[in-house]
Amino acid sequence: MNAQELFGILPLLLVSAGIVILLLQVSFWRGHVGALATTIITLVLAGISCFWVAGTLSTGASSIQVTGLLLVDHTSLFFALLLLLTAIAVSIMGYSYLRMRCNPKVNSGSYPEEFYILLLLAMLGATTLVFASHFATFFLGLELISLALYPMLGFAVNGDLSPQKEQLQSLESAIKYLLLSALSTALGLFGIALIYSASGSLSFSGIASHMTELSQTSTLFATGVTLLLISVAFKLSLVPFHIWTPDVYQGAPTPTTALIATVGKGAVIGFLLRFFSTLDLYESQVLIDMLSIAAVASMLVGNLLALMQTNIKRLLAYSSIGHIGYLIVAFIIGKSTFGTEAVIYYLVAYIITTLGAFAVVGLIADSVEEKVLNGEYPENPTLNSENPYQCDFYRGLLWRSPGSPAAWRQCFYPLPVSH
Repeated sequence: MNAQELFGILPLLLVSAGIVILLLQVSFWRGHVGALATTIITLVLAGISCFWVAGTLSTGASSIQVTGLLLVDHTSLFFALLLLLTAIAVSIMGYSYLRMRCNPKVNSGSYPEEFYILLLLAMLGATTLVFASHFATFFLGLELISLALYPMLGFAVNGDLSPQKEQLQSLESAIKYLLLSALSTALGLFGIALIYSASGSLSFSGIASHMTELSQTSTLFATGVTLLLISVAFKLSLVPFHIWTPDVYQGAPTPTTALIATVGKGAVIGFLLRFFSTLDLYESQVLIDMLSIAAVASMLVGNLLALMQTNIKRLLAYSSIGHIGYLIVAFIIGKSTFGTEAVIYYLVAYIITTLGAFAVVGLIADSVEEKVLNGEYPENPTLNSENPYQCDFYRGLLWRSPGSPAAWRQCFYPLPVSH
């Protein structure tokens, strides 16, 4: 690996260095604010490096091929920058969530620093995934995200001050995601094995060089690509592979839910754009028809079932299913003039709005949780720490909290609901 290739993967190197530094920092000094600061500094530096590498590409080659495993170009750098900025927002949400539930001043057995280590590991996997040009790095990035998400989904158990029901729901969501993610990984690996058997290559460019004969004669290759897309559909929560999404979203800590809904899905979309464009899979009418059916089903199921929800996080889960269906519609026309631009534009809008929605939910829930811990909640048996996750709780929120987000921390008493 030469100097140019090392420079091309500078964002990955900086995130990796940040993980090592944070591990050493936590080993010698426990501190929630310090861990948050190290995480944000790492993500900011990695984001700045994306601009630096992109500037080099503008003056030289349009892309940098790194050892046949990674391909750095403007599109992948944009996806990496978008995901890194998203992770900064998630880390701030995580600080708000953890500062009361994992407070070593109250209970010395509860520490929140591991959350930020897992967040950086997930980001290392996500950025690897958008740079992947080989199935080895694709699998490495995808599994690195999943392995970091398993403990993050159950992280409420680490918070000794978290309500017991919240801990149980968090653990349940982690187990459900683990089991279904393992199933999707097995299908994906089987699909990759079939693709390799048909083409004799694991690199996207190597497979693309055999696409003429593969697309016309190889049923083995078509089966492999189909299994791979099914595995990806699990990660994107496309119908009918969405069954895990509402339960996991509801039980997981709010920052982790936001991470899955934004970074997890954004990284997979970045991979799909490269995979389809490199292999020119837009010419396969069977695959396009499959994606079209999944997109239509996701839009219908996501929007219709969202109308029936009373839990705000389940509602947002079905909303994300519907939005991914809309995004796949743009993805299907990806070979046209503005196809890729349409996917990126919609993804940016989706991530910004999804982060905003989960930030509001998390801010309100954390405010109520703080009042519960401080004994400031009104003496009413119908009011408890679960109420912020009920849709009825948001009725009249504009009148109760019309000002800045800081004002939302004052008093969130549900208004009476007429039935």
